[in-house]
Amino acid sequence: MVMFNTMPPRNLAQLLQMPFKMVSSTLDSLRSVLNVPVDESQPVRLFHLSFRDFLQDSERCSDSQFQIDEKERHTSLFRKCMEHISQLEENICDLWGPGVLITEIPDDTIQKNISPHVRYGCRYWLDHWRLGDPLAVEEDIKTIRQFLEQHFLHWLEGLSLIGEVSNGVHMIIALEEILSVSYDTY
Repeated sequence: MVMFNTMPPRNLAQLLQMPFKMVSSTLDSLRSVLNVPVDESQPVRLFHLSFRDFLQDSERCSDSQFQIDEKERHTSLFRKCMEHISQLEENICDLWGPGVLITEIPDDTIQKNISPHVRYGCRYWLDHWRLGDPLAVEEDIKTIRQFLEQHFLHWLEGLSLIGEVSNGVHMIIALEEILSVSYDTY
């Protein structure tokens, strides 16, 4: 309900680190409001965005069992994204040498080595962190710092391979602004 991009059920299960059967049965029970494709390679989609709005509004959705705390969900997705992208390694596609043009790398090589849930994590971890409660949990800031110290170049390589380097630059600028503002207030 708070994701920035759709994905197939199996990849959603991988992103959330949940058993596929659990995700599948949950999605099946929501078929009246979700387009759950029969073809597992197709993404799950909401039929109506108003359903998401309904679940996020405590005045409209009075059953707390179904309410979605948007900040909490974004924070949870941020943490899942960080877990996945912290597994990135140097030369993830086992390229034959430095300076290889992206156009020389077969698409299936990239698809095979950077799964959709890892691609999602590479692209959206900062957005989820910002929309969660970014400065409330010092541990999340430590996680980001550690990630950047250990995996920054791996992340940039991943972004390059999936064609998202320009978004990565914007993410770093935004992260720098957030962190400098937060530490200037102390």
